[in-house]
Amino acid sequence: MNTLMLNHHPKQSKAIDLSAKTRFEDLNLASITNLALNCDERLLPILANAYDVSIDGLSQKESRKLISKALLLDRYNGTTWAIKEALRAVFPTAVVKEWFNYGGKPYFFKVKVSTTNVSFDERTLNTLERLIYDFKNVRSVLEAIEIEIESKNDSFNANAQISAETIEILPFQTTQIENNQKPSLNAMGVFMCEIIRTNIDFKGVY
Repeated sequence: MNTLMLNHHPKQSKAIDLSAKTRFEDLNLASITNLALNCDERLLPILANAYDVSIDGLSQKESRKLISKALLLDRYNGTTWAIKEALRAVFPTAVVKEWFNYGGKPYFFKVKVSTTNVSFDERTLNTLERLIYDFKNVRSVLEAIEIEIESKNDSFNANAQISAETIEILPFQTTQIENNQKPSLNAMGVFMCEIIRTNIDFKGVY
């Protein structure tokens, strides 16, 4: 950094110049910007005021997105595009339905917002309504705001019912025995037949 001080300037001025030189030589000028997406957070209210957009109730991320679109929103203010782009800074899934899309009255329109991670409280609804009225034209009439909240649930519920009946006859009885013996071969064969069993106790039954 070159000095602007001349030899005849007071020593106090030279000291101030030297101090400024020490400070500004290490300054990263790339970090100095007034672009909404990259600027210091403290500049956001100033930029919002300069571009005439309201960021009341918006998060820092939402404010940056809205301010970054401010010039285009001002140029196309009063159009469906402006409403849609303003809403998408806060509600990325916002859809604007004009009257001829759903058979409504002329100049009427609806806004639909779908979300899985935004809770709709009074503040959120006020923000949604304010953005619509800030960028719609005077003759257009907001007919309805449709809110669709999707809930993702990974759990699985199942129900199975199994019924069965076991019949057992007690005591076990041998019902048939055959003994076939051939003297010449000296062999014996036994045939057994088992009846289905049931747990029926006939004790005490006459």
